[in-house]
Order: sequence, then structure tokens, then C-alpha cells
Amino acid sequence: MNISSSSSSTYVNNASSNKGFSGLASGMDTESMVEALLSGTQAKIDKQNALRQQTVWKQEIYREIITQMNTFQNKYFGSSSSTNFLSSTFFNAMNAVSSSSAFKVSASSGATVGSTSIAVSQLAEAAKLSSASGTRKLSGEINLDAIQKQVAGQARDVTFVVNNKTVKVDFKDLFVNDDGTFKTPPATQQQIADRLTEAFAAQGFDKIKAEVGNDGEIVITSSTWDDDNGVGDSITVSSSSSAAGLKILGLNANASAEVYTGADGKKGMKLESSQPIATGNYFSVDVTFNGSKTTLNIDMTEVLSKETKAEQYQAFAAQANAQMDAAFGKGNAIMKIDDPATGAFSFDVSAMKGSSIMLSGTNATEDLLGVLNGESNRIGLGGSVKMYFGNAFVDGKAQLEINGKTITITEDMTVGDMIRKVNASGAGVTMTYQAEADRFTLTANSTGAAFDIKLGNTALSEAIFGKAPADPSKPDAGGYTFTAGKNAKATVDGVEIERSSNTFEFNGLNITLTGTTDKTETITVSRNTDQIVDGVKSFIEDYNALIDKLNSLIEEDTDYREYAPLTDAQKKEMSEKEIELWEEKAKKGLLRNDSTISTFLQQMRSAIYQRPAGSPFAIYDLGIETGEWETKGKLVMDADGEATLRAAIESNPDGVVALFTGEQGLASQLDKILTNTASTSFVSGNSRGSLVEIAGYAETASDKDNTLYNTIQQIDQKIKDLKAAYEQEKTRYWNKFNAMESMIQQMSSQSSWLAQQFGY
Repeated sequence: MNISSSSSSTYVNNASSNKGFSGLASGMDTESMVEALLSGTQAKIDKQNALRQQTVWKQEIYREIITQMNTFQNKYFGSSSSTNFLSSTFFNAMNAVSSSSAFKVSASSGATVGSTSIAVSQLAEAAKLSSASGTRKLSGEINLDAIQKQVAGQARDVTFVVNNKTVKVDFKDLFVNDDGTFKTPPATQQQIADRLTEAFAAQGFDKIKAEVGNDGEIVITSSTWDDDNGVGDSITVSSSSSAAGLKILGLNANASAEVYTGADGKKGMKLESSQPIATGNYFSVDVTFNGSKTTLNIDMTEVLSKETKAEQYQAFAAQANAQMDAAFGKGNAIMKIDDPATGAFSFDVSAMKGSSIMLSGTNATEDLLGVLNGESNRIGLGGSVKMYFGNAFVDGKAQLEINGKTITITEDMTVGDMIRKVNASGAGVTMTYQAEADRFTLTANSTGAAFDIKLGNTALSEAIFGKAPADPSKPDAGGYTFTAGKNAKATVDGVEIERSSNTFEFNGLNITLTGTTDKTETITVSRNTDQIVDGVKSFIEDYNALIDKLNSLIEEDTDYREYAPLTDAQKKEMSEKEIELWEEKAKKGLLRNDSTISTFLQQMRSAIYQRPAGSPFAIYDLGIETGEWETKGKLVMDADGEATLRAAIESNPDGVVALFTGEQGLASQLDKILTNTASTSFVSGNSRGSLVEIAGYAETASDKDNTLYNTIQQIDQKIKDLKAAYEQEKTRYWNKFNAMESMIQQMSSQSSWLAQQFGY
């Protein structure tokens, strides 16, 4: 797109408009005339804006170069880099291969090329102390009086929505006397159905009937039907219904009636339960066995019909067991009455080893069953410490003593909190809980015979781990087991060694033992020539990319002279794509013949060609050469060159190290050049890099302390001054034009008056 060089972005101060009458009296385009008179000053503003934009672009390009230089420097000369050419370690990389899976091995630069024999007789182990496994039971005590009171007090209402009208039906008086005792006998299924029919009729729905089905289910039907529209009564169970009421009817919340055809061929609506009407007073509690959950519904009317307390407890357990047999398989989870006098019970899940069982729900409470909601024969990390070890606490606190450290546990902590506190205590152990085995374990944080576990005799220690056995390796019933730590034992090159850890260093080899050996195995060490060659290849590739980038910038055509930065007015006439293409051309050549970059390139080429003092090699002796003259310093290594490099590494590794490392080495020289050019901070008293002094670098002290930043500030001041002059000129011109317009207006008024006087 052609852009007129005269196009400008007129500066307007909207905060203080000084326009006048704009030719109301004279008929002249005053605004355009003022704009034309200001065009000279506007051109000066546009010129400074363009210069500012070019300076910003220059700064951005410089900073991109600095980033690329620093990335290259950090990769090949950074102390933490795996390809640090300043370190002899990189050029002395070794490979280590083991003949056995019983150990893993790697070699440092200090390893010797050759073979090492090794035999492993014992692995290092950490000391371990574990509680007895699988002894915990889920137990409690049935409180029949409290359960009867709870069941008697629960709501038994069901709410229906019929054609947007609410019908609430309460069944409580059918099951519970006024004094809170259960009615004997309880309501029949037919009485429940009759209560429903009466409730519907009372609300004007006498065509809705409730009956007991052949299988004891509730069947609610409506004979009202609109043949023209094909609809009948809408009957829905409200979610506000009580849980006990829904259980009585065997209905689910939000269940709704569906269309049906009767025996007489007439259509209507029917709502039918999927299970028989319940006629008892039910106590409900959730049981989860190995992750499978069911709800136990105990008919308390049947339980309390027994003559003695002992019989009542047994009847309670019998119902629970029948329902658990159906849900979990016969005999896998058994509720046992341990004390017929008190109703003390426990769950036996021994039929399936490692099984877990848990009681939950609002009825799993200390008052009703002597358990807490979520209590299990397995410890839950989110459960409170009090739930499982409450007897060990005095005034809400208990202590663990481990390796001389006293750790205070409060009853409001979870089991997970307790474990985390132990592990962070500095006692030198890690505490874990294995749910499948129901076992707490303390493991020493370090392997080896010297790292022991001493457990103090406290109430909480005994509650968690059991009693200290006379012989830790043969614990008494309920006691804990203890296994002492062991040192690793091996024979390396005929030398018997013993270490506290399975990972150790031997003559430059980093060895990790994973098992024992039946015979002597071999570790073979060779120089890792592939790693060195790959690193050098990567260096050449990245070096060439940097050189290419810099050469392209200093040799770039100066398109910016024909493509000046766009003004705001020019941008309004262009698409985003057109602006992008224009600015791409406008940036070209901004760093053409840049002296700082040219100097850097010359220094890098000079360093590459040198033979460092004390080195038998120059880089071209290793098969690395410069390309043709037009490549301008790029490096080349062909297949023959790679073979040369490999041969040098194998035959004279010290010579290769001398070429790159040391104060006069190639890597050191290149590193210094990069630092002098692109360092973003003061290092050892030296100034920042030359490019950084020019352009600065974001998020460093140089961001607003550099040559280009100062230049931009100076340009900004010039623009500010020019805008102020623009406003002054504008005001002056408008004042003159306004005065002229006023004079013309006066003259026009006088002319009209004279005309009137003379009768014109």
C-alpha cells in the first residue's frame, strides 16, 4: 500500500480545546486552515515519534541478541550445564556397564578405563519397628433405649405434588404412641394405604386411590384422564419427604406417576413402589465392607418384641447379619454380641484376610452404638486420633517418645496430622500406616546398623504399637516387632567394604546396590566418546545459529529509510496485516554495520582460530573447520571430521581438555568475549557487557540505565516541548481567526442596519 509522506498524525489536546467559530461568519474552513498552518510543527512531532520508534526497535533487537548470547553462554560455559566446556569433567565423561542387575553403576570423570570386579553379600537395610498386624476390631455397645427413642422421634411424613398442589401425609401416629413407645402391633399395610387415600381425598383428589399390591407394594392410581389432550393427574413424590416416610412406602424422592391402561381399557396414571410397604420401626446405619456399601435397616419392633435384653441384642445382630450376608456374601462380615448383658458387640471379618469394615451415617454415634461416624477396624488418616486411641489421652494430650524426641499429640489432631508431626519431629524416622495389614511402622530415615529406633514406653506408644516384647524378633501377642538396621557388604577388586548405604563411591564409580550376587560380577569402564562428540556437534550448531543471526543483522538492507515508522493517521488507513508487513520492513537495516556486533564477530573468529598455549591441538586439528568465505565464520564438521575428533578423544584426551579448558583455553576465551559483550550485571568489578550498556536488559538494573534509554528520554522531552509549542501556535491562530470572524459579524450587522435605515 502506498502511504503519502505528507500524512501526519495531528496532535490534539482534548483536555483544553481552543477551537473557535470555524467560519460561521466568513464561510471559510477555518479548522483546515489552522491545521495547514500547524503542519510544520506537526511534521517535527512526527519526525521525533518516528525516531523514538526506531530507537525502541533497536533496543528490542539488541535485547534479543543479548538473550541469544546468554543462552549460548549458559549452555556451553555455565557451571551447572551438562555441556560445560570450561570443565574437564565434560571431556572426561565415562561409561560404566555392569554385568549384573544386582547393582547400578555410573562413572565420574575420575574413573579409570578398564574393568572392576564386584560381589555383593548383603544389602543395607533401615531399622524398622512395626505394630502387630490385623488385631484391631470395630466394636461398640448397642443402646436399645437410646435407639428406641431415636427411632420413635424420627419424622414419617411423605409429601406428594398433585397437579401443582401439595398433599402431605403423616404416618407417625400409626407406629408410635404418644408416650414415645412403639405401637403393638404396628400399622398394617392396608392401614397405610387407607391413610394415603384419605389424604388425597381431603385435598379434593377423590379419584386418586392407594392400594396394596400383590407383592405388598403400594399402588397409587388416578382414574382422571383427558382423552382430548392425552393427560391425567400429575403425581410426584417431593424431595422434602422424610427418609423414614419414604422407606415405609418404598418410594424414592422425585418418583412420578406414569400412564397406564386398566383392565377395563381405560387410561389413567399410576405410581407404584419397587418394594413392599414397610410396617416396622426401622433403625438405619451404613456399613462399608472392603469398599462396598449397604444400609442396615433393623426392625426395632421385632427386636423389642423379645422378652429379655440378651435376646433383643441377639435379634438385632441376627437382622444385621442377614442383611450383610445378602450384601457382602455369607459369613464374610459377622456382627457378634460379645456381652449379652451390656450389648457389647464387634465385627468379625476374618473370613477374608485383610478386610476392612466401617460404620457411618448419622446413626453411627457414641450414644446409639458406641462408635463414631466413620469408625472402622482400619484407621482412616482423616479420622481423629481420639477416635482410635482416646484412652491414651490425659487432658486432651498424649506423648510419643522416639529416639529421645518427645512428640506431643493432641486429641483434636487427625491420624494424618500425627504421622506428619512425627515425620517432621527430627526423630530420624518415617511413620506410615498400612491399612490392608492394619499396621503402623516406624522406619529409620537412614540405612545401616548405626541408625537405631528407640521407642519410649508411653500410653500412646502402647496404644499404637502394642507392648514392648521381651524378644523384639519374637513378639508377644499384641506386641511390636523390631528389625535392626544392616550395613551393605561387598567385595570390590578384592577389597572387602562395608557401607551404611546401598549407594556409595569407589574409585570414581558411583555404585547403587539393588540385590546380592551369587558370584563375582564385572563393571566395565570406557570413555564416553559419544557424549563428547554429541556435545561438540551441538556446540557447532548453536554457534553457527548465533553467527548467522548477527551477520544477517549487520548486513541487512536498509529498508527503514524508505519505510519510516507509521503515524497514527497512517495506521488508521491500513489493516493489521499491512501494518505488520510495513513495520517488518521498517525494522530492516537498523543495525547495519553495527560496530559492537562486528567487533564481537571478529573476536569470536579470532579466538576460534587460535592454538591455546599448552595445547597440542587447535580446533581445526580435531576435524572442525570453517566453511567457505561466504559462510562468514561458521564451523563445519563432516564425517571425516567426526572420525578425527573421536580419534583425538581416544588417543589424547588430555590434549582435548587442554584445547578447551584452562585460562587460555578456547572455552575460556569465548566465555570472556560473551561476558564482555552480553553480561547483564557487574561481575567481579567488571562493567556490564557492551551491548547491555547500549540497550540494557529487562528486569535488571540496566533496564533504565543504558544509552538507548537515555536517548528515548531525550526524544520524549523534545516531543513534549514540540507539543507545547504546537498548542501555543494553535491558540494564537485560533485567536486571530476568531477575531476576524467577530469583525466580519460586526460588519455584517452594521450593513444590515444601514440597509434598514435606507429602506433597502
